[in-house]
Amino acid sequence: MKRGIVAACAVAAALVAGCTAQDDGEVRIVFAAGNDPSGATAALVEEYNASHEGVTVSFQPMPVNTDTQHDAYVTYLSARDATIDLYSLDVIWTAEFARAGWIVPLPPGFLAADDFLDGPLGSVTYEGTVYAVPWFTDAGVLYYRRDLLEEAGVPVPETWDEIREAYEKIAAPRDMEGFVWQGARYEGLICDFLEFLWGLGGSIDGAVVAADPALAEREIAQAIELVLGFFDDGVSPESVLTYKEEGSLRLFTESHALFLRNWPYAWSMAEGEESKVKGLVGIAPLPHAAGETGYSTIGGWNVALSSHSTHPDEALEFLAFITSERALKLRAIEGAYLPTRKSTYEDPEVLAANPHFESFFEVFRYTRNRPRSPHYPQISDIIQVNVHEALSRQKSPEEAASAIVEDLAEFSFE
Repeated sequence: MKRGIVAACAVAAALVAGCTAQDDGEVRIVFAAGNDPSGATAALVEEYNASHEGVTVSFQPMPVNTDTQHDAYVTYLSARDATIDLYSLDVIWTAEFARAGWIVPLPPGFLAADDFLDGPLGSVTYEGTVYAVPWFTDAGVLYYRRDLLEEAGVPVPETWDEIREAYEKIAAPRDMEGFVWQGARYEGLICDFLEFLWGLGGSIDGAVVAADPALAEREIAQAIELVLGFFDDGVSPESVLTYKEEGSLRLFTESHALFLRNWPYAWSMAEGEESKVKGLVGIAPLPHAAGETGYSTIGGWNVALSSHSTHPDEALEFLAFITSERALKLRAIEGAYLPTRKSTYEDPEVLAANPHFESFFEVFRYTRNRPRSPHYPQISDIIQVNVHEALSRQKSPEEAASAIVEDLAEFSFE
């Protein structure tokens, strides 16, 4: 048995042991989500319980590792266990869980679509049906050395050519890396590669691949060639092929790189006491090719109702509460969680606590989701393997692109 499955079974067993029903007439709801070290989620649960007599909600913190959390959920739901009522799901899991029948469609009108950012909103549907509510979001961001660009009189790059020019003018003479990102073979590579592809005007959506496989192959190969060009020109070190978020961030906060692609959480690290670039960093949308639009890959988490819940009405009431504007505001202030509701980015108290949210809102205007499919884990693996082999020069860009398109043809997309 794989280590991740063993961990998942252990988590599931612990939940069953710790959350069994009691015959005291109290309705007990369990909300499972990733651990929240800020305490904001626990505080909201406590507040809810205090104002809802006869209902007790328990917050069940889940493992930090996303894969372990996914495996625990799958183990739990496939056993049709009713212990957990509400699940916080990674944005890439909606189709998989909905198709399996593990989560139920939300009642009509439960979610007010106009209140939410477009990217997160697109992640909660499967085959046109809404299965979850966006809870907090994430998206790829360009971090840059504001001080060095200002000193050189160089504007913040909007295109990949401008990234290259800034590297040659600023970073190369200082023996700094130009642009670092996440290139190891894992899910982060998918996020980064899609941003390169989208920024060139390409797509890997199922409909595009099915309608014109030859075009899809050319676009994928072009994105691979773009990155190989970064390596050849020194803009990015080939060592990025071993980097995950922490490795690339460390290089940037040690003042060894001019540009960094990372997630919003990296801001607090760049501004931390141990960072050598504290107070010197700016935030911008990701670059793109001239004449195209840059897009960031959406990350983040949604909340869905288990199809096995024995108290769906009470669970839905709490779901509405934990995803409400007030709850998102508290989590933004106390935990710096990026809200999914548009209005929260205009709240004076939220912006006072997190002035950088205003810059993130600009990034979130142009976001896209990874391929939405119940077969996403297999799709992700196909892209990871072939892109990484091409970037490490084990395959040509054309060979990798052809393999991706051929293999993706076997799977269904939304």
